[in-house]
Amino acid sequence: MRYSYVENGQVIENNRPLPRTWKNVSNFHLLDETTIKNYGWLKYRFIHAYPNDTQKVIGSEFEITNDEVIEHQLIGDKTAEEIQSDIENKWIGIRQIRNGLLLESDWTQLFDSPLSPEDKELWKIYRQSLRDITNFENPDEVIWPEKPGTENE
Repeated sequence: MRYSYVENGQVIENNRPLPRTWKNVSNFHLLDETTIKNYGWLKYRFIHAYPNDTQKVIGSEFEITNDEVIEHQLIGDKTAEEIQSDIENKWIGIRQIRNGLLLESDWTQLFDSPLSPEDKELWKIYRQSLRDITNFENPDEVIWPEKPGTENE
């Protein structure tokens, strides 16, 4: 259980276990809830915010009730630069995945590959589709091609 210490209507300490000693009281953490509450320690609860792609968590605010302190995350809008940076980072991740898939399938295009000419051509098309991934305008709309021979798996 996590607690917050409240003094004069303000959260002084937050999201922590009870102290073992408090104001010269040994084994403070073993006292009953009413006594702990009388010393200003209330149970702590956290409520997550769920921002969308154009929002971010900008901080928290506290709601103090009779029985608990509730920390609410606050959401604000991202700047255009932050949104653009997020998009660029998504493209970096997509390129890393794409490059790994190309590396895994390099063997299919070697002259001594055990594949038939038809299968080799299917892998060639697959690999070109991987290279064309960056032609998508939006990284969230990328459609990954299926590896040859995996359609029925």
